[in-house]
Amino acid sequence: MSNIDWSQLITKAIKDAAAAAAQLAAAKAELSARNARALAQIERIQDRIDTIGFGIDIGEATPEEEAEQVALGAPLKAWKTYKFALGKVTVQPTWYQAPVWPVEPPMPEIIAAPMLAAAEPI
Repeated sequence: MSNIDWSQLITKAIKDAAAAAAQLAAAKAELSARNARALAQIERIQDRIDTIGFGIDIGEATPEEEAEQVALGAPLKAWKTYKFALGKVTVQPTWYQAPVWPVEPPMPEIIAAPMLAAAEPI
């Protein structure tokens, strides 16, 4: 009879598999967080563009608001481009060990719709 509990044996292969699983989970979490940030920015910018569009439709938007709507087109496109690029990260040969993340665009300032407005108490 053996005093060795073979069920407790942890091999290098088991350790490597556990490390790879943890690395994959971390990369997936990072990708999910980046996708959520991108989607939040796209929704935020699109909402402001749509809101100004309502003002234009009813004839109440100011020239400044109309200019703001046009100016928000570039940041919206940048965030959509970023979100699309995130969708390609998992097909990289270095995914998940060393993903090459696309560069996140800057957040545009939208005075009428601050990023954390929903989190502020009323």
